[in-house]
Amino acid sequence: MILIYLLKVSACTVIFFAAYQFLLAKLTFFNLNRAYLLMMLVLSFSIPAVTIENRQEVIVASQEIPSKIAYSNDGFVEQDFVDAGNAANTNINWDQALMYGYCLVLVALVFKMLFMMARIQTQLRKHAIDRSGAVILVDAKSTIKNCSFFNQIIVDSSLQHEEKSLVIKHELVHVKQLHAVDKVLVNFVTAILWFNPIIYFWRNAIDHNHEFLADRETSKVADKKVYASLLLNLAMPAKNLAINSFSKLPLKNRIMMLYKEPNAKLQKLAYLAIVPVLMICCMAFINRKEIIVEKTSAGNQASADVPTKPNVYAMNYLNSNIKVNPNTAFNEIEPTLVIDAGHGGKDGAVSALDGQKEKDLNLRAVKILKEEAAKRGIKVILTRNSDQFISLRDRLPKQEATAFISIHHNATLANAAVPFGGIEVYVSKLNSNIKTAEDLGAGILSNLKQLKGMEVRDSLKNANLLLLRESKIPAVLIELGNISDSKTLDYINHEKNIRRISNLILDGFVTFSKRGC
Repeated sequence: MILIYLLKVSACTVIFFAAYQFLLAKLTFFNLNRAYLLMMLVLSFSIPAVTIENRQEVIVASQEIPSKIAYSNDGFVEQDFVDAGNAANTNINWDQALMYGYCLVLVALVFKMLFMMARIQTQLRKHAIDRSGAVILVDAKSTIKNCSFFNQIIVDSSLQHEEKSLVIKHELVHVKQLHAVDKVLVNFVTAILWFNPIIYFWRNAIDHNHEFLADRETSKVADKKVYASLLLNLAMPAKNLAINSFSKLPLKNRIMMLYKEPNAKLQKLAYLAIVPVLMICCMAFINRKEIIVEKTSAGNQASADVPTKPNVYAMNYLNSNIKVNPNTAFNEIEPTLVIDAGHGGKDGAVSALDGQKEKDLNLRAVKILKEEAAKRGIKVILTRNSDQFISLRDRLPKQEATAFISIHHNATLANAAVPFGGIEVYVSKLNSNIKTAEDLGAGILSNLKQLKGMEVRDSLKNANLLLLRESKIPAVLIELGNISDSKTLDYINHEKNIRRISNLILDGFVTFSKRGC
């Protein structure tokens, strides 16, 4: 998530700026300080973006490995549809709201910076009375004066010749050393990290360093007392962040640095302290990805690169709660499948890209699934066979049955990227009959993976859904694709593809039902 990344960037800026303030800020190695401030700013954004893979080799026995069921962690909670006629969905996605709020402030700050730069150019055109190369003389009414803006040096025309000369020499240092580039960079970073108070101190530190550099170069060719007096006489509040002003309040640090004796070269060793600080940030904020490489004990080559997955539950189907009846008495019992078409009636759920309602797509898929089941002699009970509203509890199977499947289609908010467009199978770990539900879900998922032309999630998903949580018979919920994805929608709009999916689901159900009970 982008906000987590920005918080890590902010944490890096706090650590790097603390090191600057305590170790480097009072040193007179201004060029090195400038390099530090700019480099650490770039590293603050780079370090949290780095991911290091940690590969571990695990030796496994050569015998067959039991089947595994892996769960994704991004389940969700479903609520029953309640509607008095005009009730609207008031659920708030706080992550998305925070993201929108952050972006709104970012855009406003970038716009403000661009507007400020445009306003400076307007002021210069209005008050300029003479131009000589990069030097622009402005009248006394101009609010932009005695400063530099990129490669332009703006000087008050009412100053004495000696004063103009000192201002030009000072500002020429800013122009030659490209200090304007630093200002654009740090102002843009400030807009990105507007919520981080440290970034404003960082911006001030860069501004001060620019002035220390310009003061040092100017004092080499001017009397320090005369120069300091001019700084005091022309001092004005800092109102514009896009320019390098000749003299802006406060001046205490500039005057102190102007008269301070240069530090001994040996004191440059203080910059070595950056190394442990950098290591701390790298250890704390570089992302790490654990990868397990399995090797059989009979060979030296890795059988597969298997990324570790959270909440892995190993299941040996032969040792599950379902027992195979050796007398094949189960074959005399008619397998019954309860199928639920999600939503319906006033609960239309979401709409596809082409305007179709999810409730209608669910019902169409369920009817095709029933037709294919009838060809195999499988008894099917539908919770609804028309466009009608049924509460979640009323959808729960009330009769003895072999399994319960709820059919849905996934969707994504408008203008949002589709995270996964394919088929997903859900179970609920909160169901007391979870192991048989896992058998059913794993069997269906295994067959669905044979599907060509559409992605299938490679692991079960755990979800706290009422239908899955409270069903008395093995229950799964199947999302038949994301209808916000054009490719997926095009695929499921063809009846032959729905029939292919239905038969794969039924293959999994048949395998499950033959296990006996």
